[in-house]
Amino acid sequence: MPAPLIELASEFMARASSTSEVLTLNLTNLLILVVLKALIFGFGLFSVGSSARSADESTSLTQADLSGGMCFMMYTAGDVDKLSCIQRTACEDPKTASEYATAAKMVYKVHKMLGMNFSPVYETVLNALEDAKSHSLRGGDCAAYQW
Repeated sequence: MPAPLIELASEFMARASSTSEVLTLNLTNLLILVVLKALIFGFGLFSVGSSARSADESTSLTQADLSGGMCFMMYTAGDVDKLSCIQRTACEDPKTASEYATAAKMVYKVHKMLGMNFSPVYETVLNALEDAKSHSLRGGDCAAYQW
C-alpha cells in the first residue's frame, strides 16, 4: 500500500527542518528535479509529429511527481531506505517514471559528452527507476513486490 502523500510530505518536512547534517535538504537535488520536469515539459511541448499539446494533458504536478520527488530528495540526502519509495512510485505510475527516466538519460548523456562525472547515486536511482518501471509494464504487482 503506497504511503499517503501527506504522511510523506510531513516526514520530508521533519527531516528537512531537523538539525541532522545527514538529512538536510539538498538544493542541488531540488534543482535536478526542476530541470528534469522542465525537460519533460519541453519534450512534450515540442515533440516531433505533434503540433500542440492535448487539452486533457496537464502540466501540473501529479501525486507521482510529488511523492517520487520527495523520496528522491530524501534518498540523495542520505536516507537510503527511500530508494524503495522511488521504486514503488515508479512502479505505480510507469508513464511518469518513463518521462523522468528519459529526461535523466538526456542529462546523463550531456554529462558524458562534456566529460563531467555523473554521480553513482544518480546512476543507482536511474537503474532502480528502470527496474520498477519494467516490473510494472510486465504486469507485475507493485504492492506485493518487495523492493
